[in-house]
Amino acid sequence: MKIAVIGGGASGMVTAYLLDRQGHQVTVLERQPILGGHIRTLNKNVKPTHSNCAEILESGVLEFPTAFGDFIRLMRELEVELEPVRIGSAIFFNDGRKYLSGVTIANNLSGMSQRRERWRLNALYAQSMGLWLRARFGVQDLRDRSLSAYLSDPSDRNTWLKLLVMYSYSIPFELLADFPAQLAIPMLREYIAVNWVGIKGGVYTYIEKILARFRGNIALNVEIERVVRSADAIEIFVKNSHVQRFDRVVFATPPDRVMALIADPTPAESRRFGAWQPNYITSIVHRDALMYDRAGIARPSEFDFFQTNTRWGYNGYLNQLGNVSPPPHYFLSFQLEELIDRDRIVHVQSHHTPLYTTAAFRHRDDIVATNGERRTYHVGAYLGDGLHGGAISSAVRVAQLIGSSRDPRPTPVRDRVRLSIDAR
Repeated sequence: MKIAVIGGGASGMVTAYLLDRQGHQVTVLERQPILGGHIRTLNKNVKPTHSNCAEILESGVLEFPTAFGDFIRLMRELEVELEPVRIGSAIFFNDGRKYLSGVTIANNLSGMSQRRERWRLNALYAQSMGLWLRARFGVQDLRDRSLSAYLSDPSDRNTWLKLLVMYSYSIPFELLADFPAQLAIPMLREYIAVNWVGIKGGVYTYIEKILARFRGNIALNVEIERVVRSADAIEIFVKNSHVQRFDRVVFATPPDRVMALIADPTPAESRRFGAWQPNYITSIVHRDALMYDRAGIARPSEFDFFQTNTRWGYNGYLNQLGNVSPPPHYFLSFQLEELIDRDRIVHVQSHHTPLYTTAAFRHRDDIVATNGERRTYHVGAYLGDGLHGGAISSAVRVAQLIGSSRDPRPTPVRDRVRLSIDAR
């Protein structure tokens, strides 16, 4: 079959790879000039915007828990080298209070100071154990419930757990009250106490591995005007170009884009996708360690949360997460612009992600269950756990649903891939 995959991010590229391997004629249509979606690896698929830098650094997806089964299996198949990463998080309040992570404590303190901070950290963990036990063993229905139903008071424990959700989904802290508990609680239950890995050579390495095996077509800078579906074909109208016809279409876009592209949505599709809104965020790669100096931390580690005068943000230590030897120190920040010296900014990256709300997430399972209606399929992290693992699992699910072609395609040859930089 001829299959169009709209979107060249992680879920789109993995779907295209799996369908191509099954023998289908696959075309990826991406409106950006690069592939990768939320994968933004400096000096791989993006170049620094503000400063010269030759390091391989992440300005998007950072690391992965080993509990991402489909992702880990895919990395093995692609022969991608994974490296263990020590993950934890420190919390720095704007009133001077702080909770240090285990690695931060080991790297910066000794004697009584080290023991005192370990006791405070263990106390925070102990306060969180009640919610963890309730989520793992309690019988409850999380559907249509918001995170505020579980983390309502402004205690340090609740602040820490909400910050973990903020980091995982890049949702501003002030918007988390309406975040779906059906998404957040399983994440807090499954992914806190697990091992984490990074990708040697940068996250975009695995997209490069896919491209080396992919036999289909890839078109970049494609502005799709509308997708028209009939009983026997999918017609995709591209601005300033000819109409392209396919047998099936896979939407690998943020969910709010689906209704903007489908020319003839059914009432059911309008209900499933109508409540989704975009969440536009900005991440910054920089070299400013002053926020750690002010907190008395000489050796940064992992990813940490800082409260500014206006909001919460996080700061990931890229040297540790990407196995880059300092100096200098490199960081990836979200919502910490007011703490960063502009002269130390390396790269600024914009992202378009889903805005998770209880109303929007209500129809997730319905979208999954109806994949294939009107020759239309959907993939993306929002159809799973909202994280990278969910994106890959959604691709595997759709590939299995579509199945193999009766006419297997020949052994892959790299130079058969046609890459169009401008579909116009």
